[in-house]
Amino acid sequence: MYRLLLADDSYDQREVIKYFLNQHEKEWRITEAKNGREGWKFFQELPFDLVITDVKMPFMDGHALVEKIKETAPEIPVMFISGFEDFHYVKKAIQLQAVDYLLKPIDLNDFQEQLNKMVSLINQQKRHSHKKVIAETHYLKEILIKLFYGYPWHSLPKEEQSVAQSFFHTHPSFFLITWPLDSWNEPPFVPSLSTTFPDRISLFLAPAQLLFFNEPLSQHAAAQRKMELIAYFSKQFQQEIVLFESGPLPHYSAVYSAYQDLLKTSKRSFYQQNKSKICQLLPGDHYIVKNGIFEKTISYLNQYESKKAQMLVETVINCFETNGREEPTNTKFYFATFYQTIIDHCPIVFDAEHATNQIGKVLEAPTLQTIAEVFDDLFDYIEDALLQITNTQSNDYIRQVKSYIFAHFHQELSLERLAKEVNINPNYLSELFSTSEGMGISKYIKSYRIKQAQKRLKNSNHSIRTISKQVGFNHYSYFCKTFREMVGMTPDAYRKGGPSC
Repeated sequence: MYRLLLADDSYDQREVIKYFLNQHEKEWRITEAKNGREGWKFFQELPFDLVITDVKMPFMDGHALVEKIKETAPEIPVMFISGFEDFHYVKKAIQLQAVDYLLKPIDLNDFQEQLNKMVSLINQQKRHSHKKVIAETHYLKEILIKLFYGYPWHSLPKEEQSVAQSFFHTHPSFFLITWPLDSWNEPPFVPSLSTTFPDRISLFLAPAQLLFFNEPLSQHAAAQRKMELIAYFSKQFQQEIVLFESGPLPHYSAVYSAYQDLLKTSKRSFYQQNKSKICQLLPGDHYIVKNGIFEKTISYLNQYESKKAQMLVETVINCFETNGREEPTNTKFYFATFYQTIIDHCPIVFDAEHATNQIGKVLEAPTLQTIAEVFDDLFDYIEDALLQITNTQSNDYIRQVKSYIFAHFHQELSLERLAKEVNINPNYLSELFSTSEGMGISKYIKSYRIKQAQKRLKNSNHSIRTISKQVGFNHYSYFCKTFREMVGMTPDAYRKGGPSC
């Protein structure tokens, strides 16, 4: 439907034009004005796609009306209609870039021909405008992604700062929506959000995070929007989704810190909620509740005691099975978190894609037995990997040194420190390690740190500089150089498209 402003002081003439419009294949929403002044009032209050106006009218003529309109909407198509074949009028119409100047009485064919020109021009403008909006939105989202991933505000080019400032001036707060299954891929409904919520800007941040930006809203309107989003996403995921609100940003440069604070709030909410439910499931004096089963499991794995770790997991599974009162969704979340904790802290490198698929199986498991089978597969792999490590070690010193490296790779490590830990001569340890592993201790430590960095690049939102420190590199440039030498690409390239480790 096309929105038309029709200005003519003659009622009969307006009726003729409306009749001609009804003969056209397109649909019209017509607003009638009896003179130019009334037409200008309507134009300020309502959106229009095109204008048809008489020239001679009381209070404000058609030329004056179009001059005002063109000041605010220079691209809008205009058709003049007049009973005067005066060169001055025609010249003025040309100066105002009118589509045409038709003389009364109007010929239907001439009118339809010029109307088609106007419709074609409108459609062309809309396509161009749509492409422009898409390009501008894409550019804006690229800037926002930089900021929310920790890119320093002062490092943004001036043009990008200006775009971000304008946006945050009109959208000073945002909602954070998270869902249980971590994924670096957009859920299928994300691309259609611009259609579902055409008046809102959204931003997908992997894993499993979506931001909705808000213009200034009243308390009632904000609460209503929040409820609307929760209802929509709860329906998408078939379970209740929690939404967190940032509040007004104190400054444009505070985007990243506000986002991180909201992430911490969302994580606390998730773990506190599930912890309370697990504690309701088990007796208060049960050692799983009192002693921390996650920590005990990781401790056993770091000591290469995979059988003891597996027994702990089986104890928890049996406990859930025996009680049988916990909501299946909560049980799945608990064991998905358990699985992720094991692969994050176990002294073995896991294939990230395979691990993600296995966690997906846990979250979608139809029975508890399926979850038990996933953990059985996990511990079979861990046992084989640990056995392989053990078989390659020539003596207990190497095993102790490697265990120490696995547990302390993020700290300052040296040959002397490691030799002191196992109480042998540094030179002897160096020779022993090289013979057993086929490489020196320094290279082994670097290799292990780079593998840990690969895991974090694929499975976390931390900046590359932060990850370099987390895995034990004191100098960011040295980390990047070492990573490129060992992996064959930069950390940034690896995060964007490198293979899973």
